[in-house]
Amino acid sequence: MISIPVSAASHTRFVRVSRWLCIVGYLIATAVFATSAISGHNQAQAILKDAVMVQAPVKLDIIEESRRKGRTTLKYHFSYTFEANGVPYKGEFTTAEDSADQYLDEDAQVQVAYARSNPANFERADRLQGMQGLGAVLGRLCVALGMLAILAFIVHLLLTRKLIVPREPALPAA
Repeated sequence: MISIPVSAASHTRFVRVSRWLCIVGYLIATAVFATSAISGHNQAQAILKDAVMVQAPVKLDIIEESRRKGRTTLKYHFSYTFEANGVPYKGEFTTAEDSADQYLDEDAQVQVAYARSNPANFERADRLQGMQGLGAVLGRLCVALGMLAILAFIVHLLLTRKLIVPREPALPAA
């Protein structure tokens, strides 16, 4: 790995700047994660408080193949359409190869919930149930924020201990 030696005073300043940058980055990411989690929960609550459940046929759109380190993974992209008040609506979702079997049948369907007052506000019922409970959402958020804190700490250590390092003092000539 590349190491850039700097004076001890410069390294001390860099450590301080790195610490603050990692803290600020962590706080910004925390705000984004929390906003996303709470907005998903609020959307689920809005749909489910006035929900209409319908069955929608599922159609396979595309299978995306990716190769990484000798392993091949497949992502299945599905779409579904349903009608509410005479207006057609289309939704999409992606799933891994392990979970795709249930949607590959000829007559596969997915349960969709939409808000009676605003049918354009819809989502698959299984996703809504996962986002409905605030305790589960906050639990996942806490785990994600803990992992993000560890990641920020590791980035700080890599920057201050591996990339930018204090210069070794010169040996006195004998």
